[in-house]
Amino acid sequence: MMMESSPGEKTWNKVLAAIRRIPPGWLLVLPLLLLIPTIWAFPYSTPDAAYSDITISHFPNAIFLRETIKKWGEIPLWSSTILGGYPFAANPLSGLWYPAGWLAYLLPIPLGFNLLVGLHLIWGGLGLYKLVRSEGLGVVAAVLAGISFGLLPKLFTHYGAGHLTLLYAVPWTPWLLWSARRYSSDSEGTKLPSGLILALIFLADVRWGAFAAATWWAYSLVHLRKRWQERIRYLVLQTGLAMLLAAPLLVPLVEYSRLSSRSGMSPEDVLAHSLPLVNLLGLIFPIHASDHEWVFYMGGIITLLAFSGLLLSQTRRRKYFWGMLILISLLVAVGDQIPGASWVADLPLVSLLRVPSRALFLTGLGIASLAGYGLDAILSGRGIYLYRILSLVLFGAVIFVLMLYLGSGYLTGDVDEGMVWGTLGVIIAATWIGIGISGRLPAKVWTTGVFLLAMLELTVFDLDSFSGKSVEQVLSERADVAVYVAEQGGDSRTYSPSYSLPQQTAVLHEIRITDGVDPLQVAGYTHFMDQASGVPRGGYSVTIPYFAAGHPRSDNAGYTPDARKLGLLNVSYVLSDFEIYAEGLNLERQMGAVYIYRNEYQRYPAWVETEPDSGQNGIEPAKVIRRSANRIQVAADGPGVLTLPEIHYPGWRVWVDGVENEVLILEDILMGVEISPGAHTIEFIFKPGSVYLGLGLFIAGLSLLAWSLRSIQTGRSRG
Repeated sequence: MMMESSPGEKTWNKVLAAIRRIPPGWLLVLPLLLLIPTIWAFPYSTPDAAYSDITISHFPNAIFLRETIKKWGEIPLWSSTILGGYPFAANPLSGLWYPAGWLAYLLPIPLGFNLLVGLHLIWGGLGLYKLVRSEGLGVVAAVLAGISFGLLPKLFTHYGAGHLTLLYAVPWTPWLLWSARRYSSDSEGTKLPSGLILALIFLADVRWGAFAAATWWAYSLVHLRKRWQERIRYLVLQTGLAMLLAAPLLVPLVEYSRLSSRSGMSPEDVLAHSLPLVNLLGLIFPIHASDHEWVFYMGGIITLLAFSGLLLSQTRRRKYFWGMLILISLLVAVGDQIPGASWVADLPLVSLLRVPSRALFLTGLGIASLAGYGLDAILSGRGIYLYRILSLVLFGAVIFVLMLYLGSGYLTGDVDEGMVWGTLGVIIAATWIGIGISGRLPAKVWTTGVFLLAMLELTVFDLDSFSGKSVEQVLSERADVAVYVAEQGGDSRTYSPSYSLPQQTAVLHEIRITDGVDPLQVAGYTHFMDQASGVPRGGYSVTIPYFAAGHPRSDNAGYTPDARKLGLLNVSYVLSDFEIYAEGLNLERQMGAVYIYRNEYQRYPAWVETEPDSGQNGIEPAKVIRRSANRIQVAADGPGVLTLPEIHYPGWRVWVDGVENEVLILEDILMGVEISPGAHTIEFIFKPGSVYLGLGLFIAGLSLLAWSLRSIQTGRSRG
């Protein structure tokens, strides 16, 4: 006699039936759905987090770019918004050269940024799906790999940190590998030159381009079904194509890097944020590390399926490639804990890269791919003779996490929630995989359970990796201070030893600042500001001034700025969260926690010095007629030397009454020009040869791209 199902069982069966009716490919859109609740907000790692790169860097750059085009009708190649000025076209964070990134500027920000991030995450998941499908995996297994990559917790952790360019670049990686696979395939279908995709990665985030290029070279050498000579020829040709197409950024960046403080990084600077060995446990225990760079959680079911893929899959070359990628990327990630790492970090090109733990993105890519191989092997019954060994591995995994759980509780007297979650995740995952290889459940029911477990583990961690702050909350930060400074008028700058005027607030009120946050800084300017700020530099820093303990509001309370040197940069106000006692700085008022000091040694937007080296005597103000991103026009009376308090950099040229003159370097960092008696119109224009050379190489790259596409089409026609 057949027993009637209980109401609970009927409900569960209906849920499973509904889920099974959903085409598996639709799961790839899940990353975007996770962003919807906060899609109008600025992402931060936690509700209490003070900083996010989207807020500090990407939003100000986007506003500056849009306003420059709108107001002056020119593409900004130089920016005076922060750090006294810097080559905007050479800065990888400018957002100037990545074509897809411009889509975000068509929408209100941060909505445009968030939507584009979600689309890139979907694109990355689809890319891995296509890649492992081309490697021979079934649809369901490929979807699991794709969704695991699209929901990669490390991606969402960096979203919380505001690392926009990384979130644009990393999802292109599986497409880069897919393009190599399609190149060697004789079948019909879309084929894209790998050089085009690699160029897009470089334009999105040149730092990730190095990781992606190395992975693509290794993948191509292992997988291409071509003779060795043809493989090398293909890699060299496509790498050259990528360099040409990305030249508008790469050529100016090479020049900027050589002249920046980044060129002087020590091996210790390069190896910053290396993954501590104990944090390797973060693979299965969802513990939010103190450093977002160290997060690479994958969850119990995905991790154990990846082990299953290594053990069960019979496609040795493919699974061993992913296994080696995981191993090598982990070795890179732990950085300074590997013997000889300092020597490697001092090599050319490598010495310009920082944060080796970024390689953990590749670890996630490899684990997601192997998880697909594990699911595919179990569903197809391949490697069935190894099921007993796999059962022992699963049992060992359960014992391992239980010992860690009990040991942690014994040593600390308390157990973190992440330890509990990770332990339960591994136990449930091992049990479920054991049920799968035993065949006790129908394959569709078991597979549905795999997807539910994977999505539960990944989405819970992902949603806990970021928080949204409203536009009003973010853009109102210190807005009263910005309004007051802006109301005083004058074409001047401000300085803060305590980041008292956030960059996003400054750009909205068109206030130019001499401090700031950016990974690239003109080296001469950093040396000048070390003296002007009075703050000693403790190695490479992404901030001016340096913050020794990472607490901007208080770190520099014991240092005294040099008002005279700041005056040379036309600094009118010094804004501080603590009191300052310095000659020439007079407290004008206090607004909340911010002390506002007027600098009595402020010079002018431009001035003529008739008697150089004579102090204030013989200094007459000049009038700035026009100031746009790339052009500054001044009216001045000679004779003397006209000084413009803008940072000297290759590419600045000057015309006096329409005749080009030599640009003088004054005070080690400022620009000037000698003028004769009488009234003159002086025009400084930023025309960097590196940008124009890069654009010329880009045009050559378009020709090579056209030839490459024609070759692909010709090969397809012959086939």
